[in-house]
Amino acid sequence: MPILLVPPTQVVPFDSDRLVQHRKQMEDFRAQVIALWNPQQKEEVKTGAFRGARTYEWSGSQDALLQTYFVYPSETSERRGEVARMALLFRKENCQLLGSTLIWGSDWSKDLPQGIPSRELVSLKDASGRTFQPAKSPIRLSIDAHGYWSHAMAWISEAWLGEKLAAQGLVVQSDLSGLACFRDTGTTNRPAEGARGHRQLKIVLEGKRPKQPSRWPLMEGRFAVVSLPLNGKRQEQKFKLEAQAAYQPEVIAEQSSTVLSAALHNLEEKKIRVSQRKGLFATVDRGIAFGLKIGMHVNGPDGAQLHVIRFEKSTDQEDAAILLIRKDSKSKPLAEGALLEIDATQFPKK
Repeated sequence: MPILLVPPTQVVPFDSDRLVQHRKQMEDFRAQVIALWNPQQKEEVKTGAFRGARTYEWSGSQDALLQTYFVYPSETSERRGEVARMALLFRKENCQLLGSTLIWGSDWSKDLPQGIPSRELVSLKDASGRTFQPAKSPIRLSIDAHGYWSHAMAWISEAWLGEKLAAQGLVVQSDLSGLACFRDTGTTNRPAEGARGHRQLKIVLEGKRPKQPSRWPLMEGRFAVVSLPLNGKRQEQKFKLEAQAAYQPEVIAEQSSTVLSAALHNLEEKKIRVSQRKGLFATVDRGIAFGLKIGMHVNGPDGAQLHVIRFEKSTDQEDAAILLIRKDSKSKPLAEGALLEIDATQFPKK
């Protein structure tokens, strides 16, 4: 039966005093999240790096990881409560984010910017059953923050953005899964091929201290879409914000996800189209997205045979594959627009 692994709630940024002071609230929150699926507890880890983690038999279709967090302001002399409580659900096989939810702390309710959305804890329950079809380019999230409330903004933004993308049926990889994602739960699961991102969304935020009596941070920032693994930068731009804009994770998620959507491939599209031919070399865009590898054999129309010799990035093709044409038709040579397919023949032939 599938296993749900639930580590203890983490404090962000780490603060041992708060970990002790708010321990009961953290335990209660973790219990509320677990109860969404009414699982059966199996065991509790007593020693080691994952001490305090619990495993459950649950109704999900696969092993999963449930992470919970209490996020506090990064810089403040006040000992107020948490800015937000977060719960995130991951597919344990490849650390894919299935969904997240965020509850704003009651001590900060009066400081929230006007119009900032709120979420319900129960919204996380349906994340375990989400489907991710048609498959599109896996996304790697990388969020860095500096200045006022840097830790809080980075962690909240990543959870908020990750939920928005996962709700759109996109495969998301986030560092918020932590090392617990790779802990052995008695299965032979290892990070799968799908754990490799095709597109990276890199976000840099700068927190600004507001004027008194306001307590909520102001922000500036920029983001870029990067093609992996060749690290070709497709676009980079600043967030379009009003002067003295208050920090709002939904604004970050909306603007960056809109730009990202235009850079994703449909991985179920099997037609590998030749975009250019020069002499004995043919270029196909999306080579990595099609799963091509160096040395892989590909067939074309009229008996054409090719194999992959390298990948390269250029202005308009960040992950193109270059193929050597080994066999070609003299009467109908391979040309731009020709459709190719992967050769399923096993080499060496028996």
